[in-house]
Amino acid sequence: MMNIAQQAGLAITQVAMTLGIAQDRAQALALDVITPQPELIDWQGVKVPVAFVAPLAPDESRNERLLVLLQRLLAQPCCPQQHDTVYLVLPEYAGSDNSELNALLQMIMRRFPQLLQSADCRVFPYGSAGALMALAAAAAQLQQGAQNAVWLLAVDSMASSAVLSHYAGTDSWNGVLSEGAVALCLTADGAGSRLVFSGSDASPLAKGTDDPAMAALFMQVAAAVSQPLQQLYLPDSGDDDATARWLGQYQHLHGAVQLTTEFVFPSYATGELGACGGLYRLWHLMQAQKQGRLQGLTLQCELSNRLYRAVAILTPAPAFSDNKEV
Repeated sequence: MMNIAQQAGLAITQVAMTLGIAQDRAQALALDVITPQPELIDWQGVKVPVAFVAPLAPDESRNERLLVLLQRLLAQPCCPQQHDTVYLVLPEYAGSDNSELNALLQMIMRRFPQLLQSADCRVFPYGSAGALMALAAAAAQLQQGAQNAVWLLAVDSMASSAVLSHYAGTDSWNGVLSEGAVALCLTADGAGSRLVFSGSDASPLAKGTDDPAMAALFMQVAAAVSQPLQQLYLPDSGDDDATARWLGQYQHLHGAVQLTTEFVFPSYATGELGACGGLYRLWHLMQAQKQGRLQGLTLQCELSNRLYRAVAILTPAPAFSDNKEV
C-alpha cells in the first residue's frame, strides 16, 4: 500500500493514442459527443459488440496482438523517443517471473527498443490499476527533479478467443470489448493538475462483492481529504460484476462524497480497454481539468481483474490547498 500527499503540478505535454473506437487523439476527443457504433460479431451463437483495430486473428497470441497495437501507436508523431523515460503499463500477469510477461518484454526490446532503453524505464504489469501506480511513481520523480519528463504508455486488448468466450457466456456483461494503446508525456508544471493522494493494493480478489482491500482504500480516501470530492472517475464499461466491486464498498467514502458528487464513466464510450483503460481515463480527467470543466477534487478509481486496485485524487491548480498529510 502506498499513500502520498503531493502538491507538484503535472501536465500532459504530448499525447498519442489508438483505440478500437478511435484511431487517434482527435477522434478520442469527440467520443463525449459522438460515439461510433461497435461491430457485432457472432461468437458461439451470441452477438458480441466489439471495437477492434483489426479483425480477430484466430492464431494470433495476446503478445502478438499487443505488438500490433504498439506499432500503430508508435507510428504517430508524438511518441517516446530513444532514451526517453517510459513507464510501461501492461495487462496483469501472475508474478514478475511470468513466462508470458518475460516473452512480451523480449519482443518489445527487439521491436521497439526505445520503450525500454533508458535505465529509468519501469514496467507496471498490473492492469488498469497500473496506470495510477505509474502516475504516482512519475509524480515523485518529477517533483524531485530526477526526470524532466516521464512517458506513461499502456497497451491491452480484449481481442482473443478466451476473452470473447468468457464474455459471451456471462449474463453480467452489457458492454463493448475493445483494445488500444495510449501514451502520455508528463512534465512538472505549477499550473497543471496536482496529485494530492494515491493508494494501491494487491490483495487477492475476494468472492462476490466483498472486497476488504477496496473498502480500506476508500476509507483512506475519506480520511485524506478535508473537503468533499466533486467527481468520481470510475472504470465501469458494462460489467455488472466489476461495478459491484466498488459499489459494494461505496459507503466507506462517507464524509468524502455528497449529493452533488458527480459520477463519470468515460469507458462506456470507449468499450473495455483493460490496462489501457486506466491511462485513457487519466488522460480524460486531466484534459477536463486543464479545460476548466472539472473543479475541486476528483477521485479516479481503478480495479484490475485479479489482484490490483488503485486510487488517486487530482485537483486543478491552485484550487486545492488544504489537504491532510497521509
